[in-house]
Amino acid sequence: MIAETFIRGRGPLYGFDPRPKFILLIFAVMLFLIESNLIVIGGLLLIILVFISVSLGIKRVLIPVKSILPILILTALLTPPFNTGGTIFLSLGKHVILTDHGIQLTVRLILRFSGITAAFYLFFSTTETSSFILALRALGLPYPAALTVTISLRYIPDMFSTYSRISDAHKLRTAGSIRNNRGFRHRVHRLFPVLISVLIHAVKSIPALAMALDSKGFGRSNPRTSCRRLCGWGKISLQLIISTSIIAALTTLAVLC
Repeated sequence: MIAETFIRGRGPLYGFDPRPKFILLIFAVMLFLIESNLIVIGGLLLIILVFISVSLGIKRVLIPVKSILPILILTALLTPPFNTGGTIFLSLGKHVILTDHGIQLTVRLILRFSGITAAFYLFFSTTETSSFILALRALGLPYPAALTVTISLRYIPDMFSTYSRISDAHKLRTAGSIRNNRGFRHRVHRLFPVLISVLIHAVKSIPALAMALDSKGFGRSNPRTSCRRLCGWGKISLQLIISTSIIAALTTLAVLC
């Protein structure tokens, strides 16, 4: 289980300490959830996409949005009919389909989902998992909880990678029949063998996970040490000032708007 979300690059965020960067992530998520002004939410999303473009490349800007595209489509289809306040734009008999309040709420939800996903994608793509765990421990998180976060961050990408490999293997085995069976029913039918193979792989990896937990000292009562440590808070004072300034500027903008 060595899969990571970290992508090597040379952008400005790579040299940023994970502690203030994590604080900025939490603030961004809170701002997306609390703020209702579409201009503020849209502007913050645009800033995050610009940082993704600068740090990871222009080709990766839409990756976080594509990852939740089904959720965004369902939000766009289901939100307006259940929010019928305001000016009516479209109705079917007595049933109101589209109003200005429904459109605003739909746009707000889409911006929130996209912004939160893009913020996490930017953070974990520019932060090594080990550095993130050290940052959590420096902020007071107990070692068992930090180790749980580590396993989650590495296990989920590993399972996605496993699913992709197994799916490709099944496609190669049934290459001759795919052309003649491209319907939805056949795709669902082919999905079950893939999921069963992934489940078997996950069950077979339990002993390796147990040994990894034991080697990492999970459940031990003695204090945990680390071969690597983050620098002191004094050495990142400039980064803390920058982070505080960004938080203050966005808070002021949100209040004024």
